[in-house]
Amino acid sequence: MSAIKIKRGLNLPISGSLQAADAVKGPVIKHVALLPQEAVGIKTKLLCEVGDTVKIGTPLFFNKRNPQVLFTSPSAGEVLAIHRGHRRSVQSVVVMVDESDAQVEFSPFDTSHSSREDLVDLLCRSGFWPCLRQRPYDSIPDPANQPQAVVVSAADTQPLAPSPLLLLAGREKDFQAGLAALQKLSDGPTFVATHGGENWSAFLCDSVKHQDFAGPHPAGNVGVQIHHLAPVGPGKTTWHIGYQDVADLGLFLTTGKLTSERLVALVGPGVRQPKLLRTRKGAATGDLCALDTPFKKARFISGSALGGRICQPSTETGYVGRYTNMVTILNDAPKRRFLDWVHPFGKQHTMTNTLLAKFTKKSFDMDTDVNGGPRGIVPIGSYEEVMPMDILPTQLFRALAGNDLETAEKMGVLELVEDDIALCEYVCPSKLELGKLLRTMLTRIEKEG
Repeated sequence: MSAIKIKRGLNLPISGSLQAADAVKGPVIKHVALLPQEAVGIKTKLLCEVGDTVKIGTPLFFNKRNPQVLFTSPSAGEVLAIHRGHRRSVQSVVVMVDESDAQVEFSPFDTSHSSREDLVDLLCRSGFWPCLRQRPYDSIPDPANQPQAVVVSAADTQPLAPSPLLLLAGREKDFQAGLAALQKLSDGPTFVATHGGENWSAFLCDSVKHQDFAGPHPAGNVGVQIHHLAPVGPGKTTWHIGYQDVADLGLFLTTGKLTSERLVALVGPGVRQPKLLRTRKGAATGDLCALDTPFKKARFISGSALGGRICQPSTETGYVGRYTNMVTILNDAPKRRFLDWVHPFGKQHTMTNTLLAKFTKKSFDMDTDVNGGPRGIVPIGSYEEVMPMDILPTQLFRALAGNDLETAEKMGVLELVEDDIALCEYVCPSKLELGKLLRTMLTRIEKEG
């Protein structure tokens, strides 16, 4: 099997990578939470109140637009708080953890002798269905629909991301059982996308298509993988799921047990000692890593420095997200540098070869400074250097900035979500918030059909 080689992209040279391969037990987690806003376009209907006692797998809320899909508690304990935001939208449902790990009872499920309808019903009732997402839009799919294909992204080239093989060590049987179940969700193929040069033979099962991807980031982005394996568009959807979720699904189907455990990498320039932690799903970042940074003011990110979500400790959304395998910490109080933009000896990374540090430093202690303010779109070829898809990024971003729906669709906007253009936003000389522009356009297209 030949790998699909991605030539355009960028491996961000950021310091703070993992130094040890062994997972260590993380600190005691006192609070966990579900974050409804992680599910794109959801309208939350609560099924719990503050003070309720819950088990692992107890439904906490559902989507009004699809009541069949339940969002269940990641831990046993007591519902401590329900935080609301703009127009009373639910931001988080917080559970105070107890150590009983009591869970809702389920029986083992025989995938080979069951129908698709029975499997879908079980996934919806148990809370596993929200682990699936669909392209376009990256929303949770409708259980009544079928995709053209399912993609399991087991390659991760995000900055400082841990190796998927490292996080799945010892879970070969669980992963295979999860893959067998995913094949029943679609009449089309199920793909496992991995990074070239890695040995995944022990994890794969019959009739699953395996494809290697090689090259710089974003070769490991599921959007790039779907672009090559099962492109989406009007009337064509592809579902995808993370590799840890596949193993958790396989464990659940074979044993009937819902696991609350999650492996999370704690990385970044703001971490004293980067490490791989064995912790709980939805863990509060205040419990997980608040004491691991030397900075007086730090930014905590659930996910990578490029495309993650801010999860500051002690805030309403300060919890590890459902879809992430890492927490990145950056310095959030960068110092102003004298004549920085004309100083050739700066210690910053650059794509335009204007600073000598690019040629002398292997990694950079990157911070949250954007190094400038918003300005007009300047097409100097930066977007094209890091966009590996068959898309014209400059023309697309001009259409997004002008709210030109027709042109954006012609330019391939339906193939993209925020993660796919995170590198473009990083190298953008105009300092535009391209991710927000993209999400605004996708929401408009979805509403207008």
